[in-house]
Amino acid sequence: MITCCHAPRNGESWWSEVVLCAQLEEVMWKGLATEDILYFGRTTDQGDKRYIRLTWKDLDKAPYDLFKSCLDKPISAYKEVDEKWFSWQPNNLLTYHAFTILEVENVGWFGEKLFIMIERCTETVQLLYGLGSEVELFVSQFYANGQQRNTHQCSSQPRVKLSSSVTVRQLIEWMDKAVAKNWGPYNLLAKNCQHFASDLQRFLHNPRQAQEHMWNEKEIMVKSLRPDVANLDKFLDRLLGEHTEPEQESSLANQSHRSPRFLLVCLTT
Repeated sequence: MITCCHAPRNGESWWSEVVLCAQLEEVMWKGLATEDILYFGRTTDQGDKRYIRLTWKDLDKAPYDLFKSCLDKPISAYKEVDEKWFSWQPNNLLTYHAFTILEVENVGWFGEKLFIMIERCTETVQLLYGLGSEVELFVSQFYANGQQRNTHQCSSQPRVKLSSSVTVRQLIEWMDKAVAKNWGPYNLLAKNCQHFASDLQRFLHNPRQAQEHMWNEKEIMVKSLRPDVANLDKFLDRLLGEHTEPEQESSLANQSHRSPRFLLVCLTT
């Protein structure tokens, strides 16, 4: 069971204690769900059935073996998706969850694109990956624990093409060294999902610059406080005192994939 209440003691335990990783595969039919495998289905506009198999991966070290077929392929593009905490909030508020979807070209036998979703959910890093258009759709709608997002509150930022030639191997090295080494408790103002997404995107554009700015808390706080929400801490205290949606959403995002409550939300055929 994944537990992430305290900072890990070393790089290897960081992968096992902090990272929730799952592989996605499009399959022809819905199989039998197990403790580590779930199936999801949808019907297309044309009436066809599409199925996704989600398999959780137990990690005890950096997962180079999971990406051995594409370790030296460059990450060609990324897209940030922002999920509002509240359906009624205006777009310029900072109260949203951010996650990033990466693209790697020509990974599958037939030239399929690899999609990798990475996000910080309080004390965990969630990692979803797989090939093809069905996977692209899935990673924008679900967490790595299988819980569905509030998709009506999600908005995609413009897709960004990369020219830096950062490879999948370099991405894993960055997570294994820079992210794991500088990992710390979640902090709403200094180390949250938005800061993690910014660090990731900075690394994709310029790995060397990313090392210099990794988890610079004072700089992050100054940059994150916009004039329209300068008194953010008091604003959030008042906001969260009246509404409970963010707390519930965080609970869903970090819930163990083996819990009974989680199994109730699996899609049916």
